[in-house]
Amino acid sequence: MTLAVGVDLGGTNIRAALIDVEGGRETGDVKAPVQNKNPEAVADLVAKLVAEVDPDKKRVGVGVGFAGMLRGWTGVVVNSPNFGWREVPLRALLRDRIGERTELYNDLNAIAFGEAKYGGAKNIADVLCVYVGTGVGGGLVLDGKLYIGSTHLAGEIGHTKVVPNGRLCGCGQRGCLEAYVSGVHLQARAQEELHAGKQSSVIALAKSIDNVHAGFLDQAASAGDAYASELWNEASGLLGLVLANAVTLINPQRLVMGGGVWQGAPELKRRTLDVMRSLANKPSIDSGFSVSDTLLGDSAGRLGAAALVSGVFS
Repeated sequence: MTLAVGVDLGGTNIRAALIDVEGGRETGDVKAPVQNKNPEAVADLVAKLVAEVDPDKKRVGVGVGFAGMLRGWTGVVVNSPNFGWREVPLRALLRDRIGERTELYNDLNAIAFGEAKYGGAKNIADVLCVYVGTGVGGGLVLDGKLYIGSTHLAGEIGHTKVVPNGRLCGCGQRGCLEAYVSGVHLQARAQEELHAGKQSSVIALAKSIDNVHAGFLDQAASAGDAYASELWNEASGLLGLVLANAVTLINPQRLVMGGGVWQGAPELKRRTLDVMRSLANKPSIDSGFSVSDTLLGDSAGRLGAAALVSGVFS
């Protein structure tokens, strides 16, 4: 049995588990909130959790899935909107505390690999995985192998541009898909527009404007609220268009979708899939293509990171 530690390093919480890589089973799981986003403090917390789940160091390595853009295999975080980091040598900080057999992966790459090996795309060679949650990210498994691109930046679907010089994104650029469909941006935009005088039944659903989020907007849109429906038509149109173009370009056999917004907003999901199917290249979706929701949920990234660092599936 090959054991590896998988870590989800998110902007709100860090979760770690000791994983039986061949079987895809978690044998331990711990979680801690991120209270200090200083890189050294974050690395200390990751090391603490790794020691908790694997005190006897049975692991062959530690794989860390991180929500940010990485510079190749250098382990340097180029840009992480969730942490506000630029040019942070995160892998070096982790290795100083945990050991040399520690590797850093983009979180959606880890999730995509986890779903391809254990979850919603098991035994499928060509997979596109997209998560719509706090942010928007994607990962690719092609011919059974994780595809990272020339500089480890493949799959950044949330930062494809959909509105020239549009809304400001957390990455620092304007017009990104993430700035229009992620949970953080949908919430901020709706609250901004409602405070400016837009009328909507979503305010009553949420009890106040400051409580409005994607889940309430989805309920309102489903019930026919004009404001929420208009916002959802825009969001689903942009997300559906980008997914359709990705499917047309990549020609995956399976599209795996997940993330808090996707799973918590069934009306947005329905509209998005309708748009995607109407715009994608017909031969690309008529020959064995399918869409599934994540089967692994929160475990996907940990499982994928552990599988990658173990080398079992290389």
